[in-house]
Amino acid sequence: MKPIVRQAFLTASVAINIIAHGCVIGFSAVLIPSLRRPESHIKVTPSQESWIASIVGFALITGNIIITPLMDTLGRKKSHLLTIFPVLIGWFLLVTATNVASIIFARFLQGVAMGMLGPLGSIIIGEMTDPRNRGAFLTCVSLSLTIGVLSTHALGTYFSWQQNALICSFVTFTSLLLIIYNPESPPWLIAKGKFDKAENIFYYLRGKNGQQEAEWKDMLDAQKMIKRSIESGDNVGFGRRVSSFFGYLRVTLKKPEFYKPIIIMFLLYTMFQFAGINVISSYTMDIIHKVVGPEANAKFLMVALDIERLVCNILAVFLMRTMKRRTLLFSSGAICVLSYIGKSMYVLAKQKGTLPFDNQWVPLALIGLYMFSLTVGVSSIPFTLSGEIFPLEYRGLGSGISVLALSLNFFIAVKSFPVLTNSIGLSATYLLYAGIVTLCLSILYFMLPETKDRTLQDIENTFRGLSPAERKSAEPLNGYRANDMRRCSSVILY
Repeated sequence: MKPIVRQAFLTASVAINIIAHGCVIGFSAVLIPSLRRPESHIKVTPSQESWIASIVGFALITGNIIITPLMDTLGRKKSHLLTIFPVLIGWFLLVTATNVASIIFARFLQGVAMGMLGPLGSIIIGEMTDPRNRGAFLTCVSLSLTIGVLSTHALGTYFSWQQNALICSFVTFTSLLLIIYNPESPPWLIAKGKFDKAENIFYYLRGKNGQQEAEWKDMLDAQKMIKRSIESGDNVGFGRRVSSFFGYLRVTLKKPEFYKPIIIMFLLYTMFQFAGINVISSYTMDIIHKVVGPEANAKFLMVALDIERLVCNILAVFLMRTMKRRTLLFSSGAICVLSYIGKSMYVLAKQKGTLPFDNQWVPLALIGLYMFSLTVGVSSIPFTLSGEIFPLEYRGLGSGISVLALSLNFFIAVKSFPVLTNSIGLSATYLLYAGIVTLCLSILYFMLPETKDRTLQDIENTFRGLSPAERKSAEPLNGYRANDMRRCSSVILY
């Protein structure tokens, strides 16, 4: 059990950091209603409210750009440590805030840290956990976001928003303590030529048996070839290097193992944001009042939805171990689209006064079904796949590019939601979001491969176009695994 415990400890350091980021996402649902109160010493306009909620999404882009080179130069561990400090500074700025500008700046800093951890967290878990448990560990990313949103919403019912921010800062500090004791990623160490250290950490985290030895050899051989090709150009002049770099980019952009994962993640992240998980986290009470009615107990229902989200996220961890990724994604995506349409029709009928009955349980059931679909598959699959489908050679660059879709669509979805609901109405907004989700799912149906229980090297070979049979034929006659022999067409063996 030691390898599992070590992988769980590593995952916990990432997960607790992400819990703090979930607190950042859910904080606006507590902060904005508090600032609207007459006794608030900080006054806000509707435009400022939308900026407070959406500035995090804009800042995510900055974080994405910063982390892309850092994770490949400094390493996974040091880059992970750097994501801690902007969040901590942001919490303390919120505690001492006296105007809207300081609040927006604090949330911008926190958004930068979220943008840094977005691609990095899934990469750390994906590179350092066993393929059999990788899906469950990667699901902890969305589970942690849920716990963070639930925590800050629940705290907001008992404490002021300043006290809420102070309590959330301790979550970030706890993550800092765990990260200090984490090892560096073996694939990154291999890329830097530190083979012995990488091997020790790999077997320390994963245990040592025939299967692990075969995976280690596959990964080591592949990265040694890449490293040799990079080192062959170290002695050329600067001008030649620049020319070679742009030539490398032109060639890389044409490689299916580079552009296909990026397109897939662009679609997944766009679907994720317009499915509305961050929209409902940021405007929970406003949405409840519009769908259920102004008389609804919005604070109680907000916490109840967060509890449902938590339970469904725990369920998703087990489903990720038993169900195929594609099955879980498309089934939950279909439920999400249908619940969007159901909520749209209900709101439209309520506005026109054509409801045969006015019962709060109907909209609550629709919202509950919607939250179930979001949490079980739509929000968990993207973070799981982001740690699985990128080849090591392009993992930092590919993740950094693709996560721009997550950041940009976060900003667009959260910023535009109040604008759309005021201009075209909530019913039409839901239909628009349902159409975007449907379009993304339709394209993913033809592009997304199944990744469950497959090694990262095997997934990489799939994008390259290598079938399992072709991969097997390229291995030595006696194979990498015990009792694994190859057939030979010749009767003479030299």
